[in-house]
Amino acid sequence: MNGRRLLLIGMGLIPAGLAFLICCCGHDSADELAVAGQVEAVSVSAGSRVGGRVSEVLAEEGQHVEKGDVLVKLETDEAEAARAAARAKLAQAEATLEKLKTGARPEEIRQAEAAAEQARQRYKIAQQATRPEDESAAIAMEDAARAQRDQAKSDFDRIERLFQAQAVPQQRYDQARHALEAAEAQLQAAAERRKLAQEGARSEEIEAARAAAEQAQAALDLVKNGARKEDLDAARAVRDSAAADVERAEVNLRENIITAPRNGVVDALDIHPGDLVRPGPVATIVDVDDLEMFVYVSAGMLGYLRLGQEVTLTADAYPGETFTGTIVYIASSGEFTPRNLQTQEERVQQVFGVKIKMDSFGGRIRAGMSMTAHLPRDAGPERNGAA
Repeated sequence: MNGRRLLLIGMGLIPAGLAFLICCCGHDSADELAVAGQVEAVSVSAGSRVGGRVSEVLAEEGQHVEKGDVLVKLETDEAEAARAAARAKLAQAEATLEKLKTGARPEEIRQAEAAAEQARQRYKIAQQATRPEDESAAIAMEDAARAQRDQAKSDFDRIERLFQAQAVPQQRYDQARHALEAAEAQLQAAAERRKLAQEGARSEEIEAARAAAEQAQAALDLVKNGARKEDLDAARAVRDSAAADVERAEVNLRENIITAPRNGVVDALDIHPGDLVRPGPVATIVDVDDLEMFVYVSAGMLGYLRLGQEVTLTADAYPGETFTGTIVYIASSGEFTPRNLQTQEERVQQVFGVKIKMDSFGGRIRAGMSMTAHLPRDAGPERNGAA
């Protein structure tokens, strides 16, 4: 029980040296034991889990603060940037998930259907055997295209001679040349169609057309059916992870504002703007209305004490007045009586710590004051176990 000052040991059957000390309290009787202790105020630490550079200090030592009051502010530039990045990732993840849930737009479906139909038709044409009438028609088309080409060639030759003799304008010459080029292109296309009709599609061309048709159909199915359940689950997981990152960034940003965890008085706060502080406490808040006192009793007294029991208290500062406190803790194991209060032979004796809570009674009781607890010895044994 480090840090607790033992002013007096109250015991049932006690060594002679300690009996003298207890008698000095002047209040022992057959039905109570007077045990002195020192009043302590409950204190809590205020700080940050992230640390950083101090931008403002809004409280000072000795100042009374309420729970939630801002004590210190840290610079937030880095934390705000991290939050912005997390929010951007969350927006991206939500957009991806929404796109998967919504599926393809009607125009995308129509486009995929058209592509699949076109691929099926090409495959169908490649599969069909060449019919005699198709070959005859292709030959006729080639002959017609050749005749048109010949006529265009004859017209161009004539116009060219006239143009060289400056008998026709440039525009007429260009028209004849373009007509010849178009006729030659038509003849070449007709020749290719005649050749295809005569020879038929090669096996590799048919296979390529079949693969293209299957691929187009698969793309159409994917567009119509939408995303798979596994893809949706994965997108939701990414979205949830991004949302958790945003919340973590928000928490870290809030940690840059250090507030009072409870009402009280600032007991320690020694930092200034510009200081770099590590994660951890930066201030101590003492609640002057939340007081406690430790006293120590022997095992023989434990049978008369219980948790929640009210006890009478007196203070030297207020002679003749009594106050009340409540037992909130009884040690589960004993400790040796301090060396300065016993002889070598008496060191086998043990005492048990008892904590008594009280308020300040309107500020009359303060931390550091000595008080005496009057513990009853006539209530009958109500032996409690370890507290």
